[in-house]
Amino acid sequence: MSRTSTTRLVAGLAALPFVAISVLGAGLAANATSPVDGDHRVPYCHATHSEKNPFVFIETDKVAVVRAHEKHQDLEDVYPGFWYDDHGTPTWFEGRGDAAFAERGCVGGGGGGHG
Repeated sequence: MSRTSTTRLVAGLAALPFVAISVLGAGLAANATSPVDGDHRVPYCHATHSEKNPFVFIETDKVAVVRAHEKHQDLEDVYPGFWYDDHGTPTWFEGRGDAAFAERGCVGGGGGGHG
C-alpha cells in the first residue's frame, strides 16, 4: 500500500465517527417536536415511588411526555400543561399536579400528580 493510500485510509477512518454522529443527530431531531409556543422542551417531575426521593426533575421533549410519561407511575408524574405539534396540528396537552412544583425543579412541595 502506498503512503498516499494509507493517508487516505486513515483520514477516511478518522472521519467515520463524525459522519455517524451527524446521521444520529439528524435522526434524533426528527423525533423532536416542533416548537408551537417557542420551546419544544418541558420540565416535569418524574415519580420514583421512593420515600426518600419521590420525584426526579427531568426536562425533555414534549412528545416524550405525551407518548411515555402521561400514564407512568400510577399517574403520579407532575408536569405543566403545554402546546405541542401533533403531526402539524397545534394540540393542548393538559398538565397534571402543581405546575409550579415542576417549574421549581420538584422541590418545595406540590407533588400529588393524581388528577
